[in-house]
Amino acid sequence: MAPSWIAKISAFMKRRRSKRATHSVFSNDEDANTEQDTLLAPAPSETHRHVDWPHGTQRTSTQAAYFDVHSSPKRRKRSSSLPSAVSISTSSSDTSHSHPADPTDLEYLMSRIEPLDDDDVPRDRTAGDRPLIMWLEETDEYLKELLRREGRGDFSTTPCPCGSETSHAQYRCEDCYGDRLYCEHCAASYHRKHPLHRVRRWTGLYFERVSLKTLGVRIQLGHEPGETCRAPKSASGDDFVVLDVLGIHEVGLDFCGCHQAIPHHKQLLRYGWFPATSVNPKTAATFRLLEVFHTLSNQSKVSGREYYCALSQRTENTGTNPPKDRYRAFMMCIREWRHLKMMKRAGRGNVEGGIGAAEQGSCVVECPACPQPGKNLPKDFATEPPQRSWLYRLYLTIDANFRLKRKKVSSDAVDPSLNKGRAYRVEETAYKSHLAKFDDQPADPTDTCNNHDAVKLATNKKGAGLAATGVATVDCARHGMKRPCSTGDLQKGERYVNIDYLVNSSLRQNAPREIVASYDIACQYHRRFPARFTSYGFDASQHSITWCIPKFHINAHKDECRANYNWHFLPYSARLDGEGVERAWAKSNPASASTKEMGPGSRCDFLDDVFSHHNWVKVTGLAVSFLKKIKKAVPERGTQILAFQDYSRALPAETTERWRAAAEDWERDSKRPNPFSLKRPVITQAAMKLRITEADAKELQEGTTAALHEKLSAAGVVMAGLEIEDHQRRLRVDYEALSAHATDIHRARMQERQNQLRRKIDAWADIQQLYMPGITAHRERFMSQSDPAAMSHNIPLLLPSAASGFLPIPSNMLEHEWNLRHAQAHEALSDLRGHLEVRSHLYKTKDRFVGGQRANTRARDVISTLEAKINMDAERYRVAYHAMYVLSAPLAKADWQGGLCLLTNADIRHATETEGAESEGRGKISWIWYAGTPASSAGEIRAWQDNLQESLRVEWCKARARARRWGEEVELLQEEMRRVIQYHDWAARQWVERVDHDTSEAPDYRDGANAYAYRQAAIRVSMRDFCQRSWQDVGAWVDLGDASLEDTL
Repeated sequence: MAPSWIAKISAFMKRRRSKRATHSVFSNDEDANTEQDTLLAPAPSETHRHVDWPHGTQRTSTQAAYFDVHSSPKRRKRSSSLPSAVSISTSSSDTSHSHPADPTDLEYLMSRIEPLDDDDVPRDRTAGDRPLIMWLEETDEYLKELLRREGRGDFSTTPCPCGSETSHAQYRCEDCYGDRLYCEHCAASYHRKHPLHRVRRWTGLYFERVSLKTLGVRIQLGHEPGETCRAPKSASGDDFVVLDVLGIHEVGLDFCGCHQAIPHHKQLLRYGWFPATSVNPKTAATFRLLEVFHTLSNQSKVSGREYYCALSQRTENTGTNPPKDRYRAFMMCIREWRHLKMMKRAGRGNVEGGIGAAEQGSCVVECPACPQPGKNLPKDFATEPPQRSWLYRLYLTIDANFRLKRKKVSSDAVDPSLNKGRAYRVEETAYKSHLAKFDDQPADPTDTCNNHDAVKLATNKKGAGLAATGVATVDCARHGMKRPCSTGDLQKGERYVNIDYLVNSSLRQNAPREIVASYDIACQYHRRFPARFTSYGFDASQHSITWCIPKFHINAHKDECRANYNWHFLPYSARLDGEGVERAWAKSNPASASTKEMGPGSRCDFLDDVFSHHNWVKVTGLAVSFLKKIKKAVPERGTQILAFQDYSRALPAETTERWRAAAEDWERDSKRPNPFSLKRPVITQAAMKLRITEADAKELQEGTTAALHEKLSAAGVVMAGLEIEDHQRRLRVDYEALSAHATDIHRARMQERQNQLRRKIDAWADIQQLYMPGITAHRERFMSQSDPAAMSHNIPLLLPSAASGFLPIPSNMLEHEWNLRHAQAHEALSDLRGHLEVRSHLYKTKDRFVGGQRANTRARDVISTLEAKINMDAERYRVAYHAMYVLSAPLAKADWQGGLCLLTNADIRHATETEGAESEGRGKISWIWYAGTPASSAGEIRAWQDNLQESLRVEWCKARARARRWGEEVELLQEEMRRVIQYHDWAARQWVERVDHDTSEAPDYRDGANAYAYRQAAIRVSMRDFCQRSWQDVGAWVDLGDASLEDTL
């Protein structure tokens, strides 16, 4: 549903347009007004809008005219080709959006924005919408056609096109179009340019596969097709194998041996085949095979072994004549191919020094939307005021992934990395040297938050048989992209010594001064962060870091952490959640099946390639992604601002001003009191028991009490009864959990507990009879009506609330039970909230750290035990709530709930499990998380009123934060769009500057390098232009929302 401000603007624009817009229809038909033509179908037309800007008055105004012009019925041709020449224009990056002529023309703007929506109205279904059902009727015909191709078809008696009478037409190519048969000579001649096609020969009964090598087809390298080499040199053993997407082929291959011949591996490369070795090659893979597998492995994470087996089966699938095993050669080729493609895309072939001169982290796919000083930021960004400087912050997120482990296979000496820290992984030698030097650094002994596994398992996570237990990374939090030199292996858990090195390495990669970093355990990690950096010799003074906890993980922290490290409360954090790295792991985790068996260098290079693919997919989707986000953010900004204003108007102005000042003080200085921190008074049964016993002591001292028992007073009877009730509740749960196949020892222990409880109840009932005469007879009557031999946990205690309906109860006992039940209800809610937090944390731990059936079963058992405690807390609260409901009438307790409500199963959920929304910015949490505290005395009433003020203040601050975050989201999205366009413009200029930088004297090398640079520049120009076209109406869309409303926040 559209926000109210859009409806108001729409209504205003309709009134405005009705006065100032004209609509005309033009036709090329002179007789269009005749009566006969009115009966004809209207010709297709296009609506053109013309806007005049008269300046006759002091105020500029517009006048729009709309013309319907009949267009030709022919479709206009679309052009999707790239520019014929590279044209770099820096002026286009100065403004990120091109506004339509009339930015307040809502209907016109919506017509431009609306077609981009994905929620199209579904059309009516037709028979063609169920092709499978239609195809079932044609299965026999399809099968016949497949069988027909097994024979000679229409060419069983047709001779070879060459007209030879001596040669029979008995050869057919599976990969050429058509089923025509050729003689042996023609088949060999036609395939000298297609030496990897698969040919079959008709035996008289069926087609059998034959190789082109047996037909005499030989491949001559170093010469054009058809040329004869004077000194051909056959491959060693004449058993050269070529791997191609069509299969594994053994071919006849001759190298050029002329006096000006180039090395054999270069001859293969110029033919489009990648040699497995540089010396005496006997195996090669075609470029198209490497390109297909490269793309396939990054997209679907298929392993090299699986792909090679598929190639082998595609070549020969009966096992009678398997092709030669070239798996190791194939893996060598693809590894070298990945490395070369990364270096090529990084421009290392277009600069002096080549690959060897590449700096650390220089071969990555950068995030164009992140702030990159010198590339996409204004020159004076460092001197901007705080109201603007926040737009140039870098948002980072830190996380570890224990799925990407590696076994103890090979070594760095045998399997070195080819990238050597030039991409996303840190350089291994320096990294391991740092770990060896500071490996014995003691962990922080203090823990001010909950018992987080990231801290607890940092040094004791099992890693038997593993060289790496997982991977840690520092990613771009805003766009979920991998940063250069920001990923490294873990040897145990998330030790600070590992994370510190990765954070420092990432900050050294062209990062601006202002940083916002998100980490699951930021509350613990950042406490000694500067001191640890100083001990390593790192410089922490170059950056100002603000720490946060991801939104999904923050609910496993204490209330203090939730208030101090919440993305939702942090000023200038827009709509970030800090969980982007978790979503990125989901894309790379499927590769773990391959990487865990790799050597250190192979795994390092493969992960670099996976991360490059991930980043590039993100870059190509930024135009659509940002457009979707801005379309959602602008209406939500208006909705949240209006909601906040409505909330503020319902409160006293002086109160909201005081709260606003407190919020602004905290936003300027985080050491000031946090306005989001809610201090709730906690009521416990122990505190209430202490208060009651102190009152009893005072009455005994003053001699105003009438004690009927030497050990228990009336209040003591009620307190003892509640304790027995708790024992019954726990025993009932354990009794129901006892299985039918329980051993005798377990049954004996259960019976012993039943006996002990029965003796306690009997002793207590004797004293209860003194204070509540006649209660024993009622208890015996109830037990006789149900089961005289009832288990101890089912015996009715008949506390004052249960007996007040049929027995006169002293008012002091009713008051005592009321106070105790009141405390019991709040204590049960507190326990329930704590257990729900623990359950949420256990689920996260299970999903992240636990793998395998055995460990999952144990984790499930722990969670099941916790579920039983949650159910017990809920039952305890419901019993207390019901007792208070019964007691409220005789005690005349008006408005006794005070924030307490009837607890339903739907209410028993974690604070993050909202109803009717997906996030904190839109959601509604269960009432159990903000239950109030009623009271009766004047002091308690004041405390309750203060608590109510606290709750109102926190909710007001949250509403203000929601409105501000959505407003910041709109601003930041516009800035990111500008950065993306400027970055593409910068990248295009960089490629143009690389033209003629090839140091080779050979013109063919220089020509290829220049062509590649121009092509890459054209790609960046086309991406820049596509973003500009996609976002050209964003400025007008943002202006529809009244930005002046934000002044009230």
